[in-house]
Amino acid sequence: MLKVGIAQPPVVMGDKKANVAALLAAVDQAGRARCDAVVLPECGLAGWLSTSAARAAEPVPGPFTRKLAGLARRWKLIVAAGLEERSDGKIYNSAVLIDAAGRLRLHHRKINELDLGLRVYSRGDRLAVTDIDGLRLGLDICADSWTPAVTDALHLMGARVILSPCAWAVEPGGEATNIAWITETYRARTAKRALSIAASNGVGPVTQGPWKGRILQGNGLVMGPDGKRLALLDANRPSFLAVDLPV
Repeated sequence: MLKVGIAQPPVVMGDKKANVAALLAAVDQAGRARCDAVVLPECGLAGWLSTSAARAAEPVPGPFTRKLAGLARRWKLIVAAGLEERSDGKIYNSAVLIDAAGRLRLHHRKINELDLGLRVYSRGDRLAVTDIDGLRLGLDICADSWTPAVTDALHLMGARVILSPCAWAVEPGGEATNIAWITETYRARTAKRALSIAASNGVGPVTQGPWKGRILQGNGLVMGPDGKRLALLDANRPSFLAVDLPV
């Protein structure tokens, strides 16, 4: 089993200091729960489509990833986290996977970005997997997992688990419909396969950008092999859950 912590912290749009504090606290919580890995949400520094994305963005490696690496070493766990990345004058919707020794093992830039997201973030152009303690892990971001080509490629590259920072935002009242669709989409990605997807989402109002007025709904989700749902976190409530994944 791989014990994975799904962190569902509050997201304060544009408040990098508050968001980083919440993310680091979630890693500590996963460490205290003796997790092997923890997944944090997408665009963790400022919130997805925040008007502060460029100001909050950092290089990879950078200050935020170094803080994550320190906690990964302290607690001896794998950390998958989403962040806004600055590189060569561009902003990317990125994610990193840091191993229990604090080493950066995967660095992913979101590929299946929505058109409105491309107004803020440049598109990624590659996928990778990594082997940690005999287990091959993949990393993607949110809607990447909605795209069969992405999950198929990671699966064909040997990934048994995909760790996926997410930012599912809906109109208030649409939470149940949205998570039902996401669940069935992830079920299709993992059906008849020895593949799991562990997805983390934040909670809180979207107060900036083109989706202002929506909410980050939470509902962190873990789909296991053969399309079996292993966990679903509550809607609209900061929370944390440790889930045992068969690998």
